[in-house]
Amino acid sequence: MRYYFTLFVICIYNTLIYGQGISISPSRIFFTGDPGQTVSQIITFSNTSNTELSFVANLKDWDRDSLGVKKYYSEGQKPQSNAAWLTLSENTVRLAPGETKSVNLSMTIPKKNASLQLTNTMLFFTQVKEQKAVLQNGLHMNVLIEVGIQIYHTPSGLNPGDLEFLAFEDRYVTPNQTGQPVRRMDIHVKNTGQINKDVYVRFELTNTETGEEIPVKTVAIAMLPQSDQWVQIELPEKLVAGNYLAVAILDAGNQYDLKIAEKEITY
Repeated sequence: MRYYFTLFVICIYNTLIYGQGISISPSRIFFTGDPGQTVSQIITFSNTSNTELSFVANLKDWDRDSLGVKKYYSEGQKPQSNAAWLTLSENTVRLAPGETKSVNLSMTIPKKNASLQLTNTMLFFTQVKEQKAVLQNGLHMNVLIEVGIQIYHTPSGLNPGDLEFLAFEDRYVTPNQTGQPVRRMDIHVKNTGQINKDVYVRFELTNTETGEEIPVKTVAIAMLPQSDQWVQIELPEKLVAGNYLAVAILDAGNQYDLKIAEKEITY
């Protein structure tokens, strides 16, 4: 008996989106037009595969949950949606092998746009023509591609606000996403401003008895306006028993002051 599966692949980076033989640029678009103005941005598709690829466009509203994971909604469902302002020059994109194509995205800001807030939408391009099934591990799989581009409108005059620590918690030993027990620190962060913030959460761990500094991975997060988010930091395995000073640092770029929180822990 043969089993057939369909796999959706979504890969998003800072400036480019890469899929199975496709690259799309940019991955985030920030419009800054005034009420009544129409502004545009070119989206570039490059088919690096040896087969024809076809995509159909659709829009979704979205926000993030308490851990920063995106949640999607029907178009126009969220009050901060700007989906109704958007128009594409082509709603279906077909690319021959090796072809590069540009599509124009236009945003018409309403003349009576009384809402002085950042608005956002996710523009999806979903592959509609299945590639030839490929055999992987004895199973036939049709690999489809879906990519998302974040669309924002940022009116002038918004308050940039700042970042705040709301909590710095020691969760002790707790299961991670794979069920393995880990020592974990949780940091609760708030974006007090009306604009997006790209934030690096840096973490320093120092053995206060020996002075040894233990490296901990930096976490990058993106925060919507007036949002709060938990950042989970797993400490390295096999730490030497002793007393440690944990330091969390919020770094949102040169235009913001660094925010620092400290906590003493025993391992």
